[in-house]
Amino acid sequence: MEESNSNRKWPLAILAAVVFPALVLHGTCVTVLGPGTWGSGLVETLPDFKAPAPEVEAYRQEFQAEPRIAETGAEATESQAPAGIAGSVVWTHAWDDRVLYLTEGHERSRRRLYVSDTSSTLDEVALPSGHLVARPQWTADGIVYVRWNPWAVPPASKLRRYVASWFDPSLRPESSLYGTAPDSGEWHFLMPGHSLTVSPDGRRAVLLRSGALLAGYYSVHVWRIGSSDAPAIVSLREHGSNATKSFRIQWSADSAALHIQGRTGGFDRRSSRGGSDSDGISINLLYTINDAAVYDLNLGS
Repeated sequence: MEESNSNRKWPLAILAAVVFPALVLHGTCVTVLGPGTWGSGLVETLPDFKAPAPEVEAYRQEFQAEPRIAETGAEATESQAPAGIAGSVVWTHAWDDRVLYLTEGHERSRRRLYVSDTSSTLDEVALPSGHLVARPQWTADGIVYVRWNPWAVPPASKLRRYVASWFDPSLRPESSLYGTAPDSGEWHFLMPGHSLTVSPDGRRAVLLRSGALLAGYYSVHVWRIGSSDAPAIVSLREHGSNATKSFRIQWSADSAALHIQGRTGGFDRRSSRGGSDSDGISINLLYTINDAAVYDLNLGS
């Protein structure tokens, strides 16, 4: 009987000595700092670059040609706003005969989304309350935008959100994608990610994922619109301390390839072959959709 009581005490002892302090420490860190990669989807994908094959030569020529293919969306000025739009236009995206306009007023957190078509009809699209919206874009299935939901909030709010995020995973990432459901037209959480760029045919998108405490390190993902999967093709570290990214990602005109060009400080999470005082590593990469391969165009230059 005495041995049985002793056996029952072991779980309590483990809880008191290990589990409970760990939970307290984790909760304190969350309250003070915010989760570094909580729900961000950031992964470390080390490169497996291939030498350019003859069939990718046409893409090399395309991305070297001038002028380069236009960006998916663009910042805009108030002068570009059609009549009936409230606030100043901060982003536009055109696809086929439709245009999206994202505007903001005096409060940057209050943004509005408008849609127009060739008939010059202008309609406002209702956005979810409290969402900080960026980079709305057309896809073959509707509209997708990036929601910024920073963890830099008061500790009490941060802790409440952390607890709620165990039951609602959409609260975990700082940046995530939201889209319209084809059947209802209502907005819903899709996946973590930011820096969204939809392909010209609207069927795929490239996006980045990064953690709050690992800012400057990204995994690059290709998402097939309509699916829940966005596999990573490469991960890389920002080079230097500039406010703008040290690399650029661009779709080919046929939506079958991605070009990643610029500089990086390295490909893994922590070590770096190129610090802020060096030139970093030059990258000139091509990812092809059909064979899911990443080619290093520098090997053939």
